[in-house]
Order: sequence, then structure tokens, then C-alpha cells
Amino acid sequence: MGKTILIVDDEKEWVRALAIRLGHAGYRVEVAFDAVNGVAQAINLVPDVILLDIMMPAGGGITALKNIRNSSKTFNIPVIVITAKSDKETKETAKKLGISAYFVKPIDTVKLREKLREVLQYK
Repeated sequence: MGKTILIVDDEKEWVRALAIRLGHAGYRVEVAFDAVNGVAQAINLVPDVILLDIMMPAGGGITALKNIRNSSKTFNIPVIVITAKSDKETKETAKKLGISAYFVKPIDTVKLREKLREVLQYK
């Protein structure tokens, strides 16, 4: 099996559809449906990359991103934000926390897969 991707997003149908597409592309996909479980899964699994939503229950994506960056096990994992939140302030905050990319939903999965290949070539 290929590299492991952790998807942290509360939109379950969207997550299932994306997980299927990424699975067909050869990735191992794990999921979490809120910020707290996402951080816990990241620490337990230490995935190769995290796809993170911003607007979700149990703390939200920015808090999750801060917690991921504050853990010695996960601080260097590439994080790609995929969210409906497109305001400049949120994007700038995420960039300051060291994200690899910021996609606004609906996303182009071809561009996402290109970004994943780019991010994962160094792992």
C-alpha cells in the first residue's frame, strides 16, 4: 500500500468520496470527523500527509493545526488545507502555521493529486 493520508473533515459524504478517489490512486486513507479526533489520529498514525478542514466541530481546523505543529510526533507532517472558508485572514493564519497548500471547496481533485505527489516526493 502507498503513503498514508489522514483526512480530517466533518463532511462525511465528501470524505467518503475523496477517500475512494485517493484509495484508487494508491494511497492508504484514514479519516477523522472532528478536530480533536484528527489530532489524536495524527499523533497515533503519524501519516505521511494530512488533509485538514478549517470549519468543523471540536475546536476547528486552526486549533487542530496548532496542536499538530506543537507535537513532536507530528510537527513536520505536511498539511494541506481543504475548506469552504476562503477569507484572507484564515488563509494567512494557516500559512503562518506551515501548511503545504490551501484549497477552497469545491476542489479540483487532479490539482490535489498533483500537490500530494509534490509534497510526498520528499517523504
